[in-house]
Amino acid sequence: MSGHDARHVPSHSLAKRDTLVISAASAAYQKLFATIAAKVSNLKKESSFAAPWNAGFISCATQPKNEAMKIRHSSLPKLALCGQFEGASGNSSAASRGTMLDGVFRDAWVTGELPRELSDEDAAAVRWALAQCIQLGGGADGLTTKESECRIQTSGLEHMGTADGVAVKGKWLIDLKSGQVYDYTGQMAAYALGLMETHFEQEWTTHLLFCDQQKMVTQHWTYTSAKETVQRILDNVGTTPKQNDYCNWCAKSLTCPARVASKDSALVTVAGLAPTVQDEAFLALLNDPVQLGKFLAACSTLEDFRDVAKAKACELLEAGQQVPGWRLQKPRATEFVGAEYVARAVEEGLIGAGDAINAYGSLSAKKAEQLWSVAGHELPAYVVSRKVGKAPLVASK
Repeated sequence: MSGHDARHVPSHSLAKRDTLVISAASAAYQKLFATIAAKVSNLKKESSFAAPWNAGFISCATQPKNEAMKIRHSSLPKLALCGQFEGASGNSSAASRGTMLDGVFRDAWVTGELPRELSDEDAAAVRWALAQCIQLGGGADGLTTKESECRIQTSGLEHMGTADGVAVKGKWLIDLKSGQVYDYTGQMAAYALGLMETHFEQEWTTHLLFCDQQKMVTQHWTYTSAKETVQRILDNVGTTPKQNDYCNWCAKSLTCPARVASKDSALVTVAGLAPTVQDEAFLALLNDPVQLGKFLAACSTLEDFRDVAKAKACELLEAGQQVPGWRLQKPRATEFVGAEYVARAVEEGLIGAGDAINAYGSLSAKKAEQLWSVAGHELPAYVVSRKVGKAPLVASK
């Protein structure tokens, strides 16, 4: 048995992909075109040669400020907002889930199946993304999700980016995004630019698939618009730091002058704590128990005021009033089946009792004890498992 079940992509998606027939003459032409492109690329690296249509961008990539350009494609949206952004090391649970969904999507486009162990929520997100690709004409346009065929090299960046799907025939790409909707214009511009350079095209379209929100954001690029967008971001690298939505993703989040100034201002205004934290000094504060305690107490007070302010901001936004710098996110909707309907299905023999209980998961010891007691029995001690959580931090009295 393979690790898959009957979670199939609609059969017509496979049929559409199978309808793409490439003649021998066309294949030979494409191979010749690829060979020419590779030779041109090598000439660009070995000399100052550049085709007229991209000469301007090649020259600006050699400017001293952007000489190293060890920047990830995914960092471009952050660098557009703050020239000091530096990606933090490690992966969050959200990032790990996003990587997992990318892999599942790539495989599902080829096989038409989803892993059996995939949760219902994740399965729904991937199915939605697959459906969008079908509607976009992914079968006829030869959409490929093979990672080696989705890598993108962009002039001016050393990093090799990777889209989640590329349709060269249709001149478009897709990139899957989980979680909330963010602005990825910079990343999409770099992807489009790299593919236009590789395939000698003047136009390209990018489709961002926000699979959790089930929202598609489409952007149409010309070579000029993509080049200018990327260069504008590269020109912003190294400029004064600015607070933005990506600050918590930055390796400098605890030492950034912009954040430190904002935090100190809030503490002085709300808690009356003198600003003592400047840049690297916050790291020293973490090693001073007295100052650490004072800081936590001030933050606790600040959180009380913040919660009231957030409640008021929500009230205003819901009433249609603007609160500059803030908006209401689309809430994640959940669907569920009431316990009474599950119990009835078990009684009627529609589903097995064991299957229903396993689907619902474990009971708390207190609830289990009540069930045993109602049935006239004592809950056996050996069936109770115990898990000790992390001790919470609370203010001492």
